[in-house]
Amino acid sequence: MTSWGLKKEYVIDVGSGICLGVMGRSGSDIDSLGFMFIKSVRSAVMKDAEYPTLHQVVPSVNVEEIKSMSYNNMTSAEQQNILQISKTITKKSSWSVTNSMETSIGMSVKASIPEVVEIGTEFSFKLGTAITQELENTETRTETLTYDIKVPSGKTMDIQVTIGRANIDLPYNATVEITCLDGAIYQYKKSGVYKGLTYTDAKAVIKDCLKFKLVV
Repeated sequence: MTSWGLKKEYVIDVGSGICLGVMGRSGSDIDSLGFMFIKSVRSAVMKDAEYPTLHQVVPSVNVEEIKSMSYNNMTSAEQQNILQISKTITKKSSWSVTNSMETSIGMSVKASIPEVVEIGTEFSFKLGTAITQELENTETRTETLTYDIKVPSGKTMDIQVTIGRANIDLPYNATVEITCLDGAIYQYKKSGVYKGLTYTDAKAVIKDCLKFKLVV
C-alpha cells in the first residue's frame, strides 16, 4: 500500500460540524466508512415542556418579612396613611442538558415557567405564560409596593408585609426542534430536570390591634 500514489482529495461539507454518528459497510474488508453530520443550523428550540410531578409536589416556601409597621390614631378623626416599600427579587430558571450539542448550537427554550401561588393557607405550583429564553436565565427586578392604611379614631393598626421564596426542582419532558439553513426540521424527545428560584406575590395583613380612650 505504501507504493500507491495519493488519491484525489474530496472536500467534505460537514454542515454544522456536529457529528451525529458513523456509518459504513464492510465484508472481509472495510468497503466504506463515513461520518454523519447535521446540516448547518439556523435555530434550535426546546418546546412543549411538561412537568409530570407539577401537581404532586408541595412547594417548600420560605416566608420572609418585608416590612411591619404600627399606626396609632390618637385624634378624633379617621387617619389615612400610605405605606410604600421596595423589594428587589431575583428569579432564576434552568433546564438541564445531557449532551454538548445542545449547548454548542445555542439552544433556546420556549416554555411555561412553574410558579408558586398561595391559595388560602397553602402553597401550590401553577404554570405561567410561555416565554422564550436561554437554557439558563436570571432576572432581577425591583418592585414597589403601596398600601393604604385607614386608622379609625382611637385605634392602632398593625401591618405586616411578607413574601414567599421557593426553590423549584422538577423533572421535565420536552421536544427539541432543530431548523437547518435549508429549511429541514429535525425533532427529538428530551427529558431532564428544571431548577428555579421564584417568589410568590407579596402579601399584606392589616390588623386592628388596640383601641384606647381619647382624653379631651
